[in-house]
Amino acid sequence: GGAFGQFRGVVGAGRMHSRHEEVAPMVAKLAAGEHCVEVSLSRCLIGKTGIAEVAAPLKDNTHVRHVDLSSNGLNEYGATQMAEVLRLSKSLRSLSLDDNSIKSQGAEQVAMALEVNSHLHTLQLSCNRIDDAGAKRLAQALRKNSAVHTLLLDRNNAGDDFGVEMGHTIGLNQTLRVLDLSENDIKAAGVVALARAMSGNSSITTLRLSRNSIGNEGATQISKMLKVNKTLKHCAMSWNTISDEGAHELAQALPQNSSLELLDMADNRVSSVGATELAQALHSNSTVRALCLSGNGIAGPGAQEVAAALQVNSTLEELQLAWNCIVEHGAKALADALCVNTTLTVLDMSANGIGKEGASHMARALEHNTTLKQLSLHGNVLKDDGPRHIAKALQTNRALEYLDIDGNEIGPSNVKDLADAVRVNNCLQTLKLARNKVNDVGAWELAEALKVNRTLTVLDLTRNSVEEAGATELNEALQVNNTLRELHLSYNRIKGTGAIALAGAVRDNTTLHTLHLADNDIGDQGALKIAEALQVNTSIHTVSLLGNNLPKQVEDLLASTMSVTSAYVTVPSEFQEALCMGLHPRLGADPNCWVRILDES
Repeated sequence: GGAFGQFRGVVGAGRMHSRHEEVAPMVAKLAAGEHCVEVSLSRCLIGKTGIAEVAAPLKDNTHVRHVDLSSNGLNEYGATQMAEVLRLSKSLRSLSLDDNSIKSQGAEQVAMALEVNSHLHTLQLSCNRIDDAGAKRLAQALRKNSAVHTLLLDRNNAGDDFGVEMGHTIGLNQTLRVLDLSENDIKAAGVVALARAMSGNSSITTLRLSRNSIGNEGATQISKMLKVNKTLKHCAMSWNTISDEGAHELAQALPQNSSLELLDMADNRVSSVGATELAQALHSNSTVRALCLSGNGIAGPGAQEVAAALQVNSTLEELQLAWNCIVEHGAKALADALCVNTTLTVLDMSANGIGKEGASHMARALEHNTTLKQLSLHGNVLKDDGPRHIAKALQTNRALEYLDIDGNEIGPSNVKDLADAVRVNNCLQTLKLARNKVNDVGAWELAEALKVNRTLTVLDLTRNSVEEAGATELNEALQVNNTLRELHLSYNRIKGTGAIALAGAVRDNTTLHTLHLADNDIGDQGALKIAEALQVNTSIHTVSLLGNNLPKQVEDLLASTMSVTSAYVTVPSEFQEALCMGLHPRLGADPNCWVRILDES
């Protein structure tokens, strides 16, 4: 997420320039000593053959504070070159070498540089195939380094030996604040060392251990630490095979802890028994603001206990309960709680089989609740009556800003109810209706609502069988609407006629900044009209045309458009026919952007 600026592009056919062409101008600026605070050269195909050229001017430049060289195939040699930069630079504050396969040999070179560097505060080494040897060496370096406060080592191959070594470091280092060890191979023994050290640590505020193998033994050690630690605010332990036993231990710690604000226990093996204990702990805990239990098995009884906690808890602001089979009974209990709770602002109940009855309960809650801002109900088989109840509630609700009802078999008749609500609702900003059965009739209803609505900024109609007529109606709405910022129409069937119609909106609308039209069979003329409209548009910075078989004439026209902007375009070989492009630094977009592939699959 976040703003990536003027152009976020991808062209598969290879006729447009790649980001590699941006390297030489940046190197020239650095060599000339220009005042350049940030060097963003992610995904520039630098490789180990080009890294020396990039590193050389960084050693002497006194202005650069932030360097991003992620995803460049630098390997061990590139890490060695950047280690030399760390030894000499006194200005560099953050360095990202994510996804470069520097392995342990490269990590060891970086570690030696850290021992003498006293200025770097953020080091990102995610996804680099670093095993215990390299990770241990980094841990040892942090005993001498007193500047680094954020270390990201997620998606590597570190194990228990590293965990023990890092535990020793944590016991000595008092500057590290954020430590991300997600997606490694740390088991109970490594977590025992980490947790024991954390018991006496007073600097670390964020510890991420998701996707390791800490199990109940590791969770038990974490709970012991939480009883005495007074600084940890965020603790993530998702995907760790923690069951009710581990949940029991953590529940025992929560009433005694006075600092933890976020607890992520998603995708473990917690049943209604463990959820009950965690919920009861929330009755007395007054610091936890976000609790994630998605992807467990808490079922209806567990949801009922969590709901009971919401009746009395006054600090929890975010609750994630997706994929838990809470069904109607759990939905009813949560709805009852929302009628009296005044602090929860985010609730995710996606993929829980609550059905139309559960939707009726949630609609009742929306009629009474005045604080909930985000509600996710996608994949709940709401069908006919469910959306109707939700729509009725939206007509009077004055708090909800985000509603996700993707994948609920919602047809055009229910879309009419929702459109009627959109006409009068003055607070909803995001409406996600992807993967339903909206079709042209529903698109027309929503288009009519957009002509009068003044608050909706994001409308997602991905995969909804919208065809030419629906696209034409949406174009007419965008001719008068001046609040919508994002329109998602990918994987529909608007074809050439629909694309030509929407080109009118691209040409004339001055507030839309994102338009997704991937895989719509828009044809040569549709693509051409969109490209021509982009030449005069002054607001759009992201257009997705993935999978639309762009002709060379369109590619050339888009290349011409990009040539007069500071656009960056990457050329991934995976896409033979693809385009995601953005144009102007408007609506909060970062002008110092870099390209990201927008994968809507």
